[in-house]
Amino acid sequence: MHNQNTIFVTPKLLAQQSNALASLTKLAQQCNVALAYPNDARDEARLLCKAHPFLSSCLQATEQALFESVADKTGTFLLDEGINLSFYCPLELATSSVITLFFHTLSDAIAYIQAFPKPGEQLPKLIDAYAALLAQGKLVAFPTETVYGLGADALNEEAVQSIFAAKQRPFFDPLIVHIAGLDQLEGLVVDLDPRAKLLMDRFWPGPLTLILKKHPSVPAIVTANSQTVAIRMPSNPLALNLIKASGKAIAAPSANRFGYTSPTTALHVKEQLGERIDAILDGGACTVGIESTVLSLCTEVPTILRPGKIGLKELEPLLGEVKVSKQVGPTDTNLESPGLLESHYAPATPLYLVDDVTLYKDQSDVGVLLFEKQRVPFKGPVVYVSEKEDAEEAASRLYWAIRHLDSMNLRCMVGSLLPEEGIGVAINNRLRKASAKH
Repeated sequence: MHNQNTIFVTPKLLAQQSNALASLTKLAQQCNVALAYPNDARDEARLLCKAHPFLSSCLQATEQALFESVADKTGTFLLDEGINLSFYCPLELATSSVITLFFHTLSDAIAYIQAFPKPGEQLPKLIDAYAALLAQGKLVAFPTETVYGLGADALNEEAVQSIFAAKQRPFFDPLIVHIAGLDQLEGLVVDLDPRAKLLMDRFWPGPLTLILKKHPSVPAIVTANSQTVAIRMPSNPLALNLIKASGKAIAAPSANRFGYTSPTTALHVKEQLGERIDAILDGGACTVGIESTVLSLCTEVPTILRPGKIGLKELEPLLGEVKVSKQVGPTDTNLESPGLLESHYAPATPLYLVDDVTLYKDQSDVGVLLFEKQRVPFKGPVVYVSEKEDAEEAASRLYWAIRHLDSMNLRCMVGSLLPEEGIGVAINNRLRKASAKH
């Protein structure tokens, strides 16, 4: 790493990351590590600078002011609680010239800084290079706010076939087509009704997939021979700029082997598909962390086919009545949307859903997914999906937590369902599909 880089950390990051000090001390040997603190934390900042000699300096600045005040924007990073990493990277389709990525661990964020010491220069070049691959019919995995997608030109039948081959995905499971602008709907859909426009205005870019009547130019392989097509516009700025630069609508299911846990980091993609695809655009961890809501507008009453972050509470004020479809049975092969199969998102280690995880506290070969702080000590490995019972945080960490336990050669793992409300409905849907049937 170039030693002129400066990584600013916040008081909240230092307070929350009790294990951060060793990593930051090591990082300070390679570049400047400084403190960025808000207006009301001057005294705390002085104490922190005295307590942590690795902090080279301290600066009073919020995120936007920080990047406006530094001389070298391209070599400056801000590490905040969460764990969020911000850096200067002007992209055409982005709400700000400062991009913020999310990571599950501090070491992941530091590894990203080391891989991209000048992200404002490196990422735009990578986006252009990978967009050229997509335009040539190649496979590129890329981050969205939901999960990592495995992308190919949606109108290139041969390219789309290679998605199915790489994933070992059955042809009866349709794909979602991703776009970067509403102009790309032309040639994908017909008869765009006012409800669709209303939803696009409100929720796009974002984690909502709409089932619409398809244009004849969309290959049957994309839609599993259905006369409808699933479309969405992701909100991740790296995804949007990649799609726009490719000049194509991009068919992209989750970038994992079919039926297994969806990937929410570039490493997850590499582990399952590394040799089978042409490139992976690393954008940290996915912020929503579970697949998009799929809403059909081709039914008499708008119908949620797959629950996600956007639920009845958000949709009904705009649409009136909205139905939730029954779950698909094991013999259904005429699917309108991905993610409908009864068994999906499954780890190799059996996952059991139980009412009381503390019954397994003495079993060292049982991994435990926790959604709330537990005072009971467990002999087996424990992963907190959310310590503060925050369902949105739980969603963003769910697949990462399942994969983490799945890598430990355990007999099984156990977890409990969340309250059936908000994004908890979608989390429970994924847990049920991932769990061992017994």
